[in-house]
Amino acid sequence: MVLDVSAKLDPRQCAVVNMECQENLLGPDSVLPGLARTAADIGLLDTLVELFDAARSVGVTIYYCTDERRADGFGRGPNPITDRKGVFQGSGIGGHGPVMAPIAPKPADVVFRREQGVTGFFATGLDPYLRNTGVSTVVLTGVSLNIAVLGTAIEAMNHGYTVIVPSDAVASDPPEYADYALRCTVRNVGYVVPSQNIIDVWNALRD
Repeated sequence: MVLDVSAKLDPRQCAVVNMECQENLLGPDSVLPGLARTAADIGLLDTLVELFDAARSVGVTIYYCTDERRADGFGRGPNPITDRKGVFQGSGIGGHGPVMAPIAPKPADVVFRREQGVTGFFATGLDPYLRNTGVSTVVLTGVSLNIAVLGTAIEAMNHGYTVIVPSDAVASDPPEYADYALRCTVRNVGYVVPSQNIIDVWNALRD
């Protein structure tokens, strides 16, 4: 059964948060090729384009949380995530690069360039921006559901926000992990619905 979340999607109280849809993760030279393949196979960027267009059309702000470390690696904390597979060795040391072109930020959007940690609320201004603009519902999108999206969903709930995760607007590696994470974890901290349900609500408000 698909949940009805229309009451949670008032544009005046809603924001879309996108996690790490960047070139070094989803582009042709991805440091995590399995994740890039999954995103391509499910048409993640196409889904995000449609969702973001619907959001902007009713005044919902898009927040981008990107991983953009110092190019010289100074201040980087050693941990399994940043050390794994040499993600931050050589050309990858400065983070994950620009946001993928089809969903590149527009002037009215907000970008938080995170240098530490792995989630959207850690070492960023995301929480005060949301609170200062009256946001109570976070629509969470992007990659990956393995860590960044999942962790941000839990943090959003801990901060008192209603969390909605569009099931086709997130990706994981391996792809089957997304189903387990959404069914077994995310649905316990928020609402999981197809992106089209959200798009339909906002498009109806525009008509």
